[in-house]
Amino acid sequence: MVIFIVLVANIVFAQGLKPGILFLDASNRGSVHEQGVAFYTRLIEQNPSDSRSLLLRSELYSAMNMTREADADRRKALEINPYSHLHAGQRDRHNFFENRKYEYQIGNDEENKNGFRKSYLLEDEYVSLFDDQDNPAEVNYLLEDALHDISVGQFLDAEQSLNNIPEAHRENALYLDLKGVLHIESGELEKAIDMFDKAIENDPQFTIAYHNRAVANKLLGNLEAANDDFESALNQRADIAKIKFSKAKLLELKGDKEGAKIYYQNAMYSTEGYPEAKLNYSVMLKAAGEYTMALLEINELIKDYPEESEHYYVRGGLYFIYGEYLDAAKDFDTYLSLGSEDADVLFYRGLSHLMGGNELKGCSDIAHSIDEGHTEHAALYLFMCE
Repeated sequence: MVIFIVLVANIVFAQGLKPGILFLDASNRGSVHEQGVAFYTRLIEQNPSDSRSLLLRSELYSAMNMTREADADRRKALEINPYSHLHAGQRDRHNFFENRKYEYQIGNDEENKNGFRKSYLLEDEYVSLFDDQDNPAEVNYLLEDALHDISVGQFLDAEQSLNNIPEAHRENALYLDLKGVLHIESGELEKAIDMFDKAIENDPQFTIAYHNRAVANKLLGNLEAANDDFESALNQRADIAKIKFSKAKLLELKGDKEGAKIYYQNAMYSTEGYPEAKLNYSVMLKAAGEYTMALLEINELIKDYPEESEHYYVRGGLYFIYGEYLDAAKDFDTYLSLGSEDADVLFYRGLSHLMGGNELKGCSDIAHSIDEGHTEHAALYLFMCE
């Protein structure tokens, strides 16, 4: 037994995970259940109001097919504390976050028709095009200015640069494509698609225009047309990670989760890597209940990109699901300290503190989130803090 624990611990530490997390994943053994029941029974005898121990003993009884005892413990725990079900297991805590729309995904443009930049403008690919353009220098300067203004959200300035291009050079594929991008930003999706059609007609090898037309079609709800365009883009340039990322998001939208995972992985392991793909892949693993794999991916992201607040947001949720409440609170704290103002995360940090036994910090955070307008947390505050 000692040898087994040492071996497992070595594997765990090598992957950057806490021993308790992997033991949780592999604890479905009869002898462990019996020892667990005895342990929690002693805690309950010492404190009959210990709803957490009641819930955890209930879970063990369920695993031992002792349904009557499991139901009795669960009913008593919920009478003591209606929120004690969060102690019961990973799925309960996962569902708690899901009910509050707790998810972070990069490029979430389905809720914003004017969100092209959230779909990732292929800026690097545009830059390489300017050397190939058979344009006068002043036209290329204006195109470069327009691209720069689009990338920083200065759309009126970009429009002005394009308007200054002489009429004789407005059939240029790059000009037509950038006009299409501006139409996406203004929500004129049909006009955008018309511009991309003309760009592709002008230059059938213009990969960027296929990608951008796919984005416009996706935002318009033309998912099959979007899929065809992403495939055309990838057939021309399978090396561009951002196109694989965009295709993965389309497959998610279509409900093809396994296909989306494959494309996220392809983007992750491209030549230069793509951290946004790894983040979304981690969130998909989390949603599927593959918590350990999700945590491993997020740990790698935080090691490589410690300044990105979103990574701590997702890992905080994973730690909460595992019942590692203090680590969850630390990650939510880091997320907030990196400049992300989010009253929901104040609530999650407060709940993590409460679940970890720090009532003072927990109640303070939850009260603050209520002051920021999240009145749906008032019932929990009244029960657990007053």
